[in-house]
Parts: sequence; structure tokens; C-alpha cells
Amino acid sequence: MKTFALAVSLVAAVSFAQDAGTPVAPPGFKARAVTKGGDKKGVDALYLACDEALKKGDIDALAARIDFPLTMITDTAAGVPVTLQWERQAWVDTMKRSAGLPKDLKLSKKTKVTFLSDSLAMVEEANEQIIGKAKDRWLSGAVVQRRDGQWMFKAMIEGGWGELVAAPPRPEPLVAPTPRLPVKALEQVKTK
Repeated sequence: MKTFALAVSLVAAVSFAQDAGTPVAPPGFKARAVTKGGDKKGVDALYLACDEALKKGDIDALAARIDFPLTMITDTAAGVPVTLQWERQAWVDTMKRSAGLPKDLKLSKKTKVTFLSDSLAMVEEANEQIIGKAKDRWLSGAVVQRRDGQWMFKAMIEGGWGELVAAPPRPEPLVAPTPRLPVKALEQVKTK
């Protein structure tokens, strides 16, 4: 409870200070600047490796470039946001079920990277898809992070998948099953 109260106090202090025109950071906070100008080549290499894996249909190679759990953010046709957090196996199983791209599919992606620090970046993705004579364009995004010297996806954001993306299968139930009571115990519960 003390931690919650401290957090609320810090948010209130920052909000009050911003209203007064004086930015205030929580005690001990130091903004992380981009000291190297951003590793655009490293992020580009991440996207190139994923494009190559996608062309080969290598779902495991794609999964190797994700720092699980992965946050997936989308919405429904009605505009209702859907946010899921997937572990590796659930993501792999879902991607394998939807694998099998059309032979005449042409995909292209242009990225605009904004570095938040040397190890965190947001990526705006401008996508184009051509199948035969049909062409489609849309925006999507990602949060990438550098872990152990390698850029990896941490979140993927794209509108319109809400109706198609069901919660991934879970290896174990969220709630432990209720133990069965003997018949006599059930009778006693009913009579009370």
C-alpha cells in the first residue's frame, strides 16, 4: 500500500509541476539518452532477418527474433482495442496455423525508427501488399529492444485483427480445478 501511495504521490507531483511549467522527475530517475545516435543498421538487420524467415516459412527463425512474452495490440472492426500477451509456444502455434502465403504475394515494408535509448526503439511500419492486381497499404508498428547485443521484437501493433485473433491456447488452466467433493459432503453443503 505504501508503494501505491508513493506512486500516486509522484504522479500527482509530476502533474502539478508540469501544470506550473516546471518539469519534475521522480527521485533517482535519469532519462536515458541515445548516446550512439541509434543503431539503425541493427534494427534494419532485424527486419531483414524476419523478411528472409517469412519468405522461407521458417516460423521458428521468426520466433528467435522475439523477446517473449510478446505484447500484441490490435482492434476490432468496431474499434474495440484488443491486447494479448503471448508466450513463445502460443505464438508459434498460431503462426503455424496461419502459414502458407500465396505464391504471387509481394510484401514490402518501409520503417521509420525512433530511438528512445540505445536499447529501446519504436518502429513505424508502412506496409504494401500486392496479390495479383489487388494492392493494399496500411500502417503498423513495433517496439524493439536490444537484448544481449541483438535487436528483438517486444511488441507488435496493427489494427484490424481483433476478430481473427483469439486468445492463444494456454498450456495450463488459469485457475486450478476445484477438487471434487464426496457425495456426503455435497449433501451437507446443500442442506446448510
